Amino acid sequence: MEKKWTKLNIILIPIAVLAFIAYISVTSDASSERYDTVTAEGRLEQALSEIEGVGKVKVYFHYDENPSNSEETLSNYFRSSNNTNTVSGLLIVSEGAKDPKVQRQLLETISKVMEMPAHRIMIVPMESKGDEK
Repeated sequence: MEKKWTKLNIILIPIAVLAFIAYISVTSDASSERYDTVTAEGRLEQALSEIEGVGKVKVYFHYDENPSNSEETLSNYFRSSNNTNTVSGLLIVSEGAKDPKVQRQLLETISKVMEMPAHRIMIVPMESKGDEK
């Protein structure tokens, strides 16, 4: 018994193919890391991610602030916003920070670029989705 190609089949097959192509393109874009180059954090993240072995990077600035003027000092400790206060510390979370050589290279680079002493910079490895505790 031979099935006839109906108008519905002729319309549904191309729509299904287009939906599949759209799904593939959306998921492949999600895997490529994009950084916000408008903020200082984003520009630093993008620059650091281009260093060999570093991988994905997230940067958190700690700003100098008078604690008496701050209502919620703990919640404001790490902020990702444009701020006129002075950056007094950095937290760098990187995929490649598991390697001591990459950690040392990141520390030296950030210390020189930000003109900040090494004791004010914290570099920690990023947890992978597949890591188990």
